[in-house]
Amino acid sequence: MSTPDQPNAAGNQAPVALSRPREKAPEWQKDKDTKNCTKCKNPFSLFVRRHHCRHCGQIFCEECSAKTCTIPQFNMNSPVRVCDDCFITIKRTNFDFQI
Repeated sequence: MSTPDQPNAAGNQAPVALSRPREKAPEWQKDKDTKNCTKCKNPFSLFVRRHHCRHCGQIFCEECSAKTCTIPQFNMNSPVRVCDDCFITIKRTNFDFQI
């Protein structure tokens, strides 16, 4: 399914899904629903802890969710833990809006 594009301030095309921030944080994945990191697939243990990404709600190990940033659309104005993929998406989206 294709997403219609709309120009950003610089005239570049940005997907509508990225240009319209969600207003509510996603529901967190339940700890019991996964035994492995969503990204690297390393198993969780006493030494490899679960961490929820505050942007997508999925569970990651510390290595795959070591970055923090603000998520104003979820009213998270202090830096919170996010997964690597969401960090890139958030920063790219914020950069597009600043241009």
